[in-house]
Parts: sequence; C-alpha cells; structure tokens
Amino acid sequence: MGEEDLKALVQREISLADSNRSTVLKKQITALEYYQGIMKDVPAETGRSAAMSRDLADTLGWILPGIMRVYTASEHMAIAEPVKPEDVAGAAQATDDMNYTFWKENDGYRIVYNATWDSLLAGDGIVKVYWEDTPEIDISVHTGLTDDQLTMLLQANDDENEKIEVLEHTATTEMQADGDGNLLNDPERTHDVKIKRTYSGGKICVESIPPENYGKDGDTKTCDDSKFQYHREQKSRSELIEMGFDRKKVEALNKVSDEETTAEIARDNRAKYDDHDDSVDLVDLFDCYVRVDMDDDGVAELYRVYYAGTREGGDILEWEEWDDELPFDSIPCSPMPHRFESQSLADETMDVQRIKTVMLRQALDNTYATNNPQRFVTGEITNPDELFSPTFGGAIFGKPGSTIEPLAVPFVANHAYDAINYMDQVIERRTGVSRTTMALDPDALQNQTATANQNARDAAYSQIELIARNQAELGWKKVFRKIMRLQIRHQNKPRIIRMRGNFTVVDPRQWNADMDVTINVGLGSGSRDRDMMALQQVLANQTALAQQIAALSPGRALEMLPFITRTMMKQAESAGIKSPELFYPEITPQDVQQAQQQLAQAQQQQAMQGDPKVQAAQIQGQTKLQAAQMKAATDQQDAQLKAMNQAHYNQQRIAAHFALGQQKAINEQQLGIAELGLKRDQAGAELAMKNKQVEGELALKSVGVMKDVITPVHIGGAPG
Repeated sequence: MGEEDLKALVQREISLADSNRSTVLKKQITALEYYQGIMKDVPAETGRSAAMSRDLADTLGWILPGIMRVYTASEHMAIAEPVKPEDVAGAAQATDDMNYTFWKENDGYRIVYNATWDSLLAGDGIVKVYWEDTPEIDISVHTGLTDDQLTMLLQANDDENEKIEVLEHTATTEMQADGDGNLLNDPERTHDVKIKRTYSGGKICVESIPPENYGKDGDTKTCDDSKFQYHREQKSRSELIEMGFDRKKVEALNKVSDEETTAEIARDNRAKYDDHDDSVDLVDLFDCYVRVDMDDDGVAELYRVYYAGTREGGDILEWEEWDDELPFDSIPCSPMPHRFESQSLADETMDVQRIKTVMLRQALDNTYATNNPQRFVTGEITNPDELFSPTFGGAIFGKPGSTIEPLAVPFVANHAYDAINYMDQVIERRTGVSRTTMALDPDALQNQTATANQNARDAAYSQIELIARNQAELGWKKVFRKIMRLQIRHQNKPRIIRMRGNFTVVDPRQWNADMDVTINVGLGSGSRDRDMMALQQVLANQTALAQQIAALSPGRALEMLPFITRTMMKQAESAGIKSPELFYPEITPQDVQQAQQQLAQAQQQQAMQGDPKVQAAQIQGQTKLQAAQMKAATDQQDAQLKAMNQAHYNQQRIAAHFALGQQKAINEQQLGIAELGLKRDQAGAELAMKNKQVEGELALKSVGVMKDVITPVHIGGAPG
C-alpha cells in the first residue's frame, strides 16, 4: 500500500466516522444551546411570554461541584498499586510522579473541569494523553547587558538539552580581542541582543478536547479497541509550517469552510472574519490513528497519520508507524452497556426543560392576562390611548352612555405551577438533584425525623456518586495509567519533583509498567458534614478496637497505628486540607515492626525480672558490682589524694629552692658591691698620698733645701 492508498483510506474513514457521529453531534449541539438558554425547537409566540426554563444548566451546576470535590480533595487523585513486593518503592514514586505530571506540569484542574463538564453535558468527555517531543522554541529580547551578563545569558543548560542562537546583536562599542583571541572586557560597553532558545527534551501532554472534534469508527465500543480514530484541530498555515510540515503542501490546503464548524459555532457564537493574510488562514488538521496492513503481511499495524484540509480535498502531511500508547480516552457520565456513547444530563433533562418552558410561558401569560384583563367598551371614548397605555391616576373620557367593563380571565396559572413542580420531581428521580441536595431545605425537616431526611439525602447523593465512580473507573484510571506508562517508556533519566513541600527524586526506568492505578474517589461527592461524621465513627471504632487488642496483645495493637493515621488524614482531606501529610507523621510497616521488637524486648526483660532465682542472682550481682564500684572509687580517691600531696610537696621544694637561690644571689651582689667600694677607697687614699708627696717635693725644691726627710710609706692593712 502506497501513500495515495493510505490517503484514500483516511479520507474514507473520516467520512464514515463523521457519518456515524452525525446524530450524536446534533444532540451535542442541541445540548449546548439548551445549556445557554437557546431553544430553537420551542419558539416563542409573538406578543407572548418568551421565558425559558434552564433545567439542564441548573442540574449540571449543582452536580458539578460535588464531582469536582471528589477529584480535587487530595493531592493524590491517582494511586499506583504494586503488584510485586519489589514494586513498593516504585509505586510510591509513580504515585507522586503521575499526580505531579497531571496537576503541575499540565493544567490539571482545568482538564478535570472541562472533561467533567463535557461528560455531564454531552455524555462523554474526551482526554488526550501523549508524549510531545517537538522542540520548544523561546525567543526573547534583552537590552543594556554588560559583557559579563551577556556571557552568562548565552550559557546553555545541558541538563535540559538547551541550544541558544543569537538572532540579532548590537553593542555600543566594538568588541576587541587580544592576541590569543579572547575578547577584552569593557565596563562601559552594553549589548542589545535577541536570542532563540531551543529545548529538545520531551514531556507528557494531557488535554481535554471538545467531543465534537473527536471521531472514531462505529464498530468498536472503547477508544483503545478502535481501528480508526481522529482528533480534529484548526491550525493556521503558519502553525503547520512551524510544526515542521512541508510548506508547499501546507500552502496548497483548503481553508476551513463555515458549514463544517457548526459545533464550534454552537460553543462559541462569535462571528469569524476572513483575513487577507494567507499565513493565518485556518486549516483542519486531523491527527489520525488507523490500523492498516501497509506491508502486506496479513497483520494490521497501527499508524499515525497527519491529514490536513477538507475530507475530499486534503492531503497527508506526515505518517509513521505508531508503537506508543493510543492517546484518547473517554470520561463517561452514564455509560450504556455495549455502546460507546453514554447518556448525559442533557438526555435526562432536555424533554423536561421543553415541557417546563411551555408551562412556564402559559403560566406567565395567564398571570399577565389576569393582572391586565381585556375590557369591553360601549359607546365612544374620546381618549382611547388611556385604555391601551393606562397611567396611574389617569382618567378616561367618553360621551354620554359610554361604559367600560373588564373581561374576567380565570386564573389557572396555579395548575401550571403544579405541573412544573411535578416535572421537578421527574428530574429528581432521574438525576438525584433536588432541594435537599442543593442546600438545606426548610421544608425537608418538617413532619419527618432527621434520620429520614438523611436517608433521602444519601439516596440522592448515591446517583451523583455513581456518576463520579463511572468517570473514575472507566475514564480517569486509564488516563493516569497512560501517564505512568509514557513516563516509563520515554523518561530516560531521573528527575526531581516537588510534592507535599518536599523535593523527591524519581526514576521511572525502575518502575513496573504492569502496576495498577486506582482513582481516589472515597470521599467528596456528599456533604462534608456527612463525610466528617462517617470518618469520626470509623476513628472511634479503630481506637476502641486498638484498646481491646492491646489488652490481649500490645504488639498487635501497634498494627492499628497506620490505619488510625490514614483515617485522620482522610478527615483532614474531607475538611478541605490539601496536604494532610504535613500534619501527621507517616507510620510505615517498618516502624511498626521496630516498635514491636522493642516492646518484645521490654516484655522479655520484665519477665526475667519476675523469677526469684533471677532476682537473687541480680541482687548478688548488683552487690558485687556496687562493692567493686566502691573499691574503685576509694582507690581513685587515694590516688587523687596522694597525687595532690606529692604535687604540694614538689611545689614547696621548688619554692624553697627558688627562695634560697634568690637570697644567695642577693648576698653575692652585696659582697661584690662592698669589694668595689673598698677598692675605690684604697685607690683614693694612694692617690691622695702621692699628691701630698709630690706637693712636698715641689715645696722643698722651691726653697733649695733638699734633705733626706722623706720616709717610705707602706700602703695596705685591714680596711679602715
């Protein structure tokens, strides 16, 4: 089979799918119009009441909040369940990763809201889950950058497979380079730059698509079993070229025709205007998944085909064999066995809305006629305008003999209102929506017990809970399972995510792709008071059971701790707290096992202490231990005292030796000083004697007499 054969096959399958869905599509368009208050099949008469009953919008508006609280009451909308003992750690990681991917990386709340809204209105909401590996391009402009800032801006992040390309660049001064080719830094220079960042890493995309833009073959009952299905989008030629498709093929495609956008007009009735720029012309792009035997081996393989243009005049832009998960899943409202299309709230309420609209208009017309009756006039009235447009306090003038009599109109609007109330009961029986489920009805507590009123509320809530469970088990479960499988298949390295205020490392390569997924829908569809009361009773029963088990086996009572903690977390969730893990500690089976071991050891020690022989041995051992401790303490004190005495004696010896040395030094100093003084006195005496001798000799010489009168003098002797 060649590409032309594949093109013809895709065109035929698209036509068959649209033909099979024509009736369903008309019903969806009518449901959209009824929701908006547009009832073309019940036109208002000229001059009569044009009021409309909005039962479909009212019913959907009261059911939607309760269902939304089912899925948004907890951070974990989906929980991965291990199938083998070694899957426990991987299941915990997969749980965090699935919910992070859905709520954080994709607009999870809007996806749940749109899919639930479509499910309630049209019967089936369509969710598309796929791995997007098309490179992301981000173009930004920066001005007034310094050299260092420009250098940091142009550094690519290798972890995110980022590539940076400079599209435009201007600098206030030219950038000079040194001899080695390095650019010289200039603090005064600034840069204006336009850069393009390209991220080549893939990611999981989840989106809720309009039901009228989804089509499939009419033979299969589920999305996964379909041999052909498509998602139609309107893309401009420019967007198709940016996606990498051949420009010549894109420019040759036909524009979207007005008759093919009936559902979009019903959803968004704004006028569309033609633009003269061909690049912004909208073109239908069909993302098709078809099973066909291309290689003639007798086995039909799955192919993904991008087909654009009208059904008859389009062309294939790209096709490839598809070995990944099928991207589409339906979120049913009230599924019918052995059929793909599900029943919706529109199917349950549109006929009632028509009847109530007619009855409401008749009641209002009768009320108008009763309040402003026609008049029978006899004679001639000079100011007839006062009859047709009466004014307060106005007067009617007529010629003599003229009379005015009102024509009595029987008031029968009360019967119409009784019929309207009956139709409200019909809606209540079909959907469960009534005054008791909408809010506290004052009449609901009259002439009946509180238990009877609660039973009525629970019966009504059970129908809403059934819708939520159908959506969870038949729709959202498959969506999250595909998210987990796509992560295992395409995420080739660990990544860090943030859940419950903590950063966690997850590695999908280690997970088991066969793990099951459960949607957390235990609470939320009913009233918060009912949920809190139910959980409070469960907690009381758990506490009483733990006390009874503790009386027989304290170790078994510890096994109740994880269950009690889980109940307390559920209470927090039903109260509207998003992350109850922040308020209660996590008690794992390992913690319980460790506590049981410690309790067993304590019980064993207590049992051993109760044996008399063991107690005597313990007392004797304790006595010996105390005697040894006392002897050791006494020896230690003696050693410390001896050491202190020895240290004191050593200090005294050191002090005495130091004092003796100091006194000896003082004595030696004083003796030296005395010897120096004596020598000084002796030298002075000898000098004085020599001076006198010299003076005497000089005197004798001066008189010319020289006699032997000078006798020798001996200098010496004891001091003094």
